[in-house]
Amino acid sequence: MPGGDRDSRRLIIEAARAEFAEFGYAGARTSRIAERAGVNKQLIHYYFASKAGLYDEVMRAASTQLETVAAPDHDRLAPHTPDRLRQQLRSVFDTLARNPGLASLIVRAASERQRETPAAERALYELVTHLAHAISKGQGLGYFRDDVDPKGAARQAVVLLLGYLTLESALAEGPAESRRAAWIDGVCDLLVRSLTW
Repeated sequence: MPGGDRDSRRLIIEAARAEFAEFGYAGARTSRIAERAGVNKQLIHYYFASKAGLYDEVMRAASTQLETVAAPDHDRLAPHTPDRLRQQLRSVFDTLARNPGLASLIVRAASERQRETPAAERALYELVTHLAHAISKGQGLGYFRDDVDPKGAARQAVVLLLGYLTLESALAEGPAESRRAAWIDGVCDLLVRSLTW
């Protein structure tokens, strides 16, 4: 059956992403992942060798997905203005919001710090690094204050983006789309105002 292997592998990764987001690395079970994916549990070991290998693959895919929006290809062409930073923050937030469980997956990975799976911290590290780079470039061009630590500001932005989406159900009032739009507007305002002269 053409594409069967690829489909099984993709289904396993999608199921694992949901499982790790919900239960974390320690609480995730390969039997539940196989059940969610509708495949035999042995396929997980065939494709990924172990739960750690599968977790690494899930985190690598999450990191790549976020890196695409956090560091767009046109990075060197566009100036690092306040509006550009707002656009970058919105792109990251929209990607996290459109992919259920992605924010939880990253937060759990960061808090569990799976030393045997180095990709676990990569998504958060890359996100902070790319935002810090944008802030630093904006400082170099005179758009942002030079007395602000770019990495510290990037960390604060990431906490505000991830924190809202992981706590959204507890903070919820009104339709999700309008709440999210108001939240990202507020985050952008807060960050850009703190960075600009």
